[in-house]
Amino acid sequence: MRSFKILSLLIAVAVCFSGCMSSTHLKDLMVVEGIGIDKDSDSINICVQTLKADNLSAGRAPSQNMTFNTDETGKTIFDAISNLSNNLSKKVFFGHNKLIVFSSEICKSDLKTYLDYLLRSTESRVDVALCIAKDKAKDVIESNENESHVPSENIATLLKNGQDAGTSAYVTVNEVLNLHTDKTSDYYLPVVEKSENRDNVTTTGLGLFCDGALVYITDSDETMGLLMIRDKIDTCSLELKDERLGKIGVELYNQNVKNSTYIKNGNVVFKTQLTCEVMINEIEKGLISELNADVIDTICKEVEEKISSLCQKAFKACQYNDSDCVRVGEYLAKDCPSSYDTLSDEWNMYFKTVEYEPHISVSLKEISNNTEVN
Repeated sequence: MRSFKILSLLIAVAVCFSGCMSSTHLKDLMVVEGIGIDKDSDSINICVQTLKADNLSAGRAPSQNMTFNTDETGKTIFDAISNLSNNLSKKVFFGHNKLIVFSSEICKSDLKTYLDYLLRSTESRVDVALCIAKDKAKDVIESNENESHVPSENIATLLKNGQDAGTSAYVTVNEVLNLHTDKTSDYYLPVVEKSENRDNVTTTGLGLFCDGALVYITDSDETMGLLMIRDKIDTCSLELKDERLGKIGVELYNQNVKNSTYIKNGNVVFKTQLTCEVMINEIEKGLISELNADVIDTICKEVEEKISSLCQKAFKACQYNDSDCVRVGEYLAKDCPSSYDTLSDEWNMYFKTVEYEPHISVSLKEISNNTEVN
């Protein structure tokens, strides 16, 4: 009890001394919600989305868009942000930032230069979501997201939901910086673009990186397969085609993934063991309630083949583009450390020779609601 009282007293003293000594009124800050970074010849252009000062007042209810966008240029990111602060006579506050968008041009050249700023700057946050603009980052930041209160927050949520459904990814600064320093691993970032007909942003695949540069953007099948291998999906939908039943719509639940490596005939083999449950939602020809156990078993096997195909497509895309964002090297270091020590110094060469083995097992969860197997 005595120790608890002493601890409580110490915490109270710390709070008192760390209170308002260096506080700044919110109205004197540019509270950043999102940043877009573009490159124009020898200069860097940043577009910063910040909260409107009027909406920072306590008790004021938000009405439609609560933000405004400001852009500035400089020789570096730091220089551009400094120019932004000087011109507006306000300190740029990054403690609430949700999103950083890089243009594809920056990502194709060398993202490592800009990651260095994120690593060293005291203004940077490591839990911010990163993504790539298919064209200009400014266009993404300036999207109103159909008049949402905070568009950048909406886009970050879009990335999270997309990862759960197997259509996009949610990747933070911290994740990229950790992989950036790994000897064999590469990373991927979600790609977004502003819709042509609507004032919102859509996801369009994953950008695969090799040595800090964008080398490839996945299609929808490769995106889902890669997220399956990385065990990032919560629940996703698949469409199958069967000669007798026509189109079949299913949902996958409770996915469990275990990746490992082993050596076979002197070659590295990367194995993915994936188990999941399937719910049959829709069948083009025939009634769901009329399905028997044999047909259900056939559908489960077709789902297994579909998942295997998606994973193989994703792995081939990574391998063809020299991007080990499935982290084969990382698993090799854990499962076969002696082989890792031998191969890791020239991993780009050896990664191309890795064999891939997907092992998929699917079981029936249910056949929509209120139906029974015959």
